[in-house]
Amino acid sequence: MSIAFLQNGHVSTHRTTPPLCVLKWGGLGSVLTTRPFLQALRDHFGKERTIIYITSASNAELVERMNLADRIVVLEPNGFPILQTLLLGRALRIEKTGMFFDLQIHTHRRLGRILARLSGAPRRFSFFRARETAPCDGYEVFANPFAPVDQLYLEMARLAGAKHPPSEPHHALLISRADEDKAHALLHGWLGAYDRLLIVNPNASETAYVRRWPLTSYAETISVLLGQTPRLRVALIGSSSERDYVGKLHQMVATSGNAVRNFAGMTTLGSLMALITRADCVLSNDSGPLHLALALGARVVGLFGPVHPDHNAHLGSPERKIILYRPVLCSPCVHHVAVPPCGGDNRCMQLIAIEDVVAACGKHLSDTSTIKEYAFPQWQFRFHQSGTTQRVEDMCI
Repeated sequence: MSIAFLQNGHVSTHRTTPPLCVLKWGGLGSVLTTRPFLQALRDHFGKERTIIYITSASNAELVERMNLADRIVVLEPNGFPILQTLLLGRALRIEKTGMFFDLQIHTHRRLGRILARLSGAPRRFSFFRARETAPCDGYEVFANPFAPVDQLYLEMARLAGAKHPPSEPHHALLISRADEDKAHALLHGWLGAYDRLLIVNPNASETAYVRRWPLTSYAETISVLLGQTPRLRVALIGSSSERDYVGKLHQMVATSGNAVRNFAGMTTLGSLMALITRADCVLSNDSGPLHLALALGARVVGLFGPVHPDHNAHLGSPERKIILYRPVLCSPCVHHVAVPPCGGDNRCMQLIAIEDVVAACGKHLSDTSTIKEYAFPQWQFRFHQSGTTQRVEDMCI
């Protein structure tokens, strides 16, 4: 059994102080909301304390690009992997882990608690929920279901001694020249220097499809915006598994000709980030790409319903994001019930008016301050990779 450790090149490996261990599973959005928490730990403990970040393989690249953890450990939580958990716990105990931060709130909580105990960390931090009967295990923070998630994490950092608020993250999300080149290749010959770029993500995690705004509403919105906005190009995004779904939307706006393209399944994480930094507006359901756009400082129109935006949309500058939410009595339901009360008929999303989405996107697209004043081949992205991540060892236990 080997557990892969990754290390950011700018961090020294020669540390004698006990490392800090952070555990977070979930989607891209969940991981991104831990960024202020990691910065708070860095502010308080400095670079002398190694931060080990435990997550799933699908999130490892994003954690690496956040550039705040020293080592990344991949442990898949599904199926309750007892053997792998025991081996990792033993490895952390050998490293004399000083603090263990279990950031799980809704899922895999039992596994997180077991690993925290196995680590041998003398100071263990976790969350407890209302009416939860599990015995106290170290330092616990009340997981208020209506509080912003990033603030819940920061409360745990404060409990460990970190100051509030933390400084702004010292490192931008890392985007390499190869990422930029990939994005450039996708857009070359299609997006001109003076064109406006709208990125549309109609998808949501398979764990909560009720977060989707109807495809018919997206199609009508795109059609209206194409008629209103000169030189508009619309890039539809999604994963490989979502390409067929995104393709349905593409077919609905087929009369727009070459103005709309389906890039679902054609981007890597890095090239998607590079595309987002070029966009004049990102329109998305509550999902990983939305939170990625918020973290990158893009102009965003976010559509929320089954999850309250106060709980999950704190990233990003207030002046660069427009969040649309039409509450109904059963909202928010995600994370609170196993089956949505609507049975999938997500009225909270359907009630978001097309004209409101058009107006919000139009506000961002009408801002001409981002129009490039040079030929397309010369445009550059705002973020550049400051270092590389290098595999330094496989820890065999």
